[in-house]
Amino acid sequence: MSLRARTLGLRIDRIDVGAEGELEGAIARAKGGALVVVNDPSFFQDRVRIIELTRHSQVPSIFGDREYVAAGGLMSYVSSNAWHWRSAASFVDKILKGAKPADIPVEQPTKFELVINLKTAKALGITIPPSLLQRADELIQ
Repeated sequence: MSLRARTLGLRIDRIDVGAEGELEGAIARAKGGALVVVNDPSFFQDRVRIIELTRHSQVPSIFGDREYVAAGGLMSYVSSNAWHWRSAASFVDKILKGAKPADIPVEQPTKFELVINLKTAKALGITIPPSLLQRADELIQ
């Protein structure tokens, strides 16, 4: 567990899902807490099922892609896709102009997007604090 989690009095459990049919058990283990669903292609293909399970189990969840929130997930907080595309284009431009890839410094995202689904929050009985609503880049009604 991280020092920050301990400082906040939180317990973090990692729940690995590797085989077909493990989603139900994993989400059931998160009941009474919250769930972070990482951005992974194997999860993305099951996003509708994951969202159904989290809503049915009343597990507040944050996702690694705004598409989950558009499909009914509670919220996502991820680096901006636009930033990634601009960054990739910048790298290609530098390489085409003769820069060696190994000489190009690594860049970290500086723009993150918070998307909140208010309909899902209401269904889960969650009141989103006004300060968080003001920070959101997109609110889905």
